[in-house]
Order: sequence, then structure tokens, then C-alpha cells
Amino acid sequence: MSSNLRVIKGGKKDVDEEARERRREGMLEVLDEMKARVEAGDMTEFVAASIDSVGEVNIHIFALDIPGAVGLFEIGKNTLLNSYDEE
Repeated sequence: MSSNLRVIKGGKKDVDEEARERRREGMLEVLDEMKARVEAGDMTEFVAASIDSVGEVNIHIFALDIPGAVGLFEIGKNTLLNSYDEE
């Protein structure tokens, strides 16, 4: 199974508008890639986690069912933990 792990580091806490803009651009880049994969038919389901500006955690899901979504989330977590090397 091949992994399409893509990590864009946002850095530590944003200290200025330039840093916040880089984070926004990085997030939009990831979303644009996801959109392109959906449009091409390469992505059929997804689970994503985010945190909003007030610290609330959100889970974004498009899956056939909840057990499958949980499995997909766990596979993604496992892939991240086992494939990502901190530089």
C-alpha cells in the first residue's frame, strides 16, 4: 500500500501577519490538492481533523459509514506516526 503522506509544517505559534498568511497558504494548498484528487476520482472518502481559531477540534468526514471513517482515521494516524521523520 502506498502512502500519500503530505505534511506542511505551520511552525510554532504565529507571531505576525506574515506567519499567519503562510499558514493559510499551506492549508489552502492541502485543500486544493484534496479537491483535485476528488475531481479526478482518485479520492472517494476522507476523514480530516482541524482546530479552529477558538481552539475547538473539528472532524470532517465523507465516508460510507462511521466504522469505516474511524478505520480511515486510525490508518491515517498510523501512517503519519510511522512515515514522518522530524527534521
